[in-house]
Amino acid sequence: MNVSFGFSQTRDHIRATNEAVGQAIMGLGNMHADLAIIFTTIEFTHPLVLKIANNLLGEIPILGCSSLGIITNKGIFKHGFAILLIGLNRQMFFNVASVKDINKKTALLAGRELGEKLLYGYRNVRRNLSIIFSDGLINEGTSLINGLQENLGRSFPLIGGFASDNFTFQKTFQYFNKELLSESCCGVLFGGGINFGLGIKHGWKPLGKMRCANKSQGNIINEIDGRPAVKLYEDYLAKDTLELAEELRRISIFYPLGIYLPGEKEYLLRNIISIKDDGSLVTQGDIPQDSKIRLMIGTKDSCLNATADSCEEAEKNLIGQKAKFVMVLDSASRFSLLGRQSVKELEIIKDTFGEETPLIGIYTYGELAPLQSISYLGYSHFHNQSISILAVGG
Repeated sequence: MNVSFGFSQTRDHIRATNEAVGQAIMGLGNMHADLAIIFTTIEFTHPLVLKIANNLLGEIPILGCSSLGIITNKGIFKHGFAILLIGLNRQMFFNVASVKDINKKTALLAGRELGEKLLYGYRNVRRNLSIIFSDGLINEGTSLINGLQENLGRSFPLIGGFASDNFTFQKTFQYFNKELLSESCCGVLFGGGINFGLGIKHGWKPLGKMRCANKSQGNIINEIDGRPAVKLYEDYLAKDTLELAEELRRISIFYPLGIYLPGEKEYLLRNIISIKDDGSLVTQGDIPQDSKIRLMIGTKDSCLNATADSCEEAEKNLIGQKAKFVMVLDSASRFSLLGRQSVKELEIIKDTFGEETPLIGIYTYGELAPLQSISYLGYSHFHNQSISILAVGG
């Protein structure tokens, strides 16, 4: 596998595209590229950017999305254009695909469609890994994953990120070849022997006793322990509903809900998006009825410890190989919580995989990964407030 990275902070989107893509092409030398992954901040979401990139690259497949920040070896940037070029050996196989208008089709049907498209041409080829990028503002991220798994398999490793904007929650963008999309999802399915290591952690710890979401539907929790769901927060934080609503973003970051999943070591986190008039809580991702849940708490130290654990797992699962590149899919909530200490998180990643290993990442509105990364077994979930480290070998 051949890999090359390019990055530009230039404010002009045309110059930035030429600079970043040019760097990546030069880095490959005489080697070929089969696939490009492009991450940009929201200012670069312009159709001309993809047109220029296609012209420079010779129209190889392009995947990617927008983010509030770009993570690279050189630092964390709130303005930038990053590209990773990947050249595969002859034993490796891949297919790319996209689906549009997710909210119109329903997320479940869109996931099924994307899974069918990704599987095209995979007869008698062993499948290894799928990387997915989706709109971060779609209504049913969990249903999208369920649809994908109907075709790709319940325990097949799906890894990905849900695109973000600058915390305006208005519009996110996905990149597929020459198309600048929204309300869409795109991805790549690798086969034929790609080697990778995955680690995913969040670092939030449970508070108080186990409770039951005894009345819920989709991403709306109506009742917890037979009371309006908001009472859990009113009781613990000693605030009324109006006060909670005014501080909801901060409260959601520090005190998300955790879903207990039998057989898993970590709770699956859910951010609180809003509070309804009847006291119901609207979450980012579904909470099945009768789920066992806990109130959770996170600190900067626990976040950084989770990053170190995630890196350790990803490196260990490469089984002695050195990573050709590392992809980081990091929750936007973690970025808000860590603030200036986000650079410490980056240093932990670089210390694990080496200063020179190509590193590309984004801050997301949701992460897609198996909760149990050891041996890549287990159901892939829609996560909040987690960090996924994907290290890919030769």
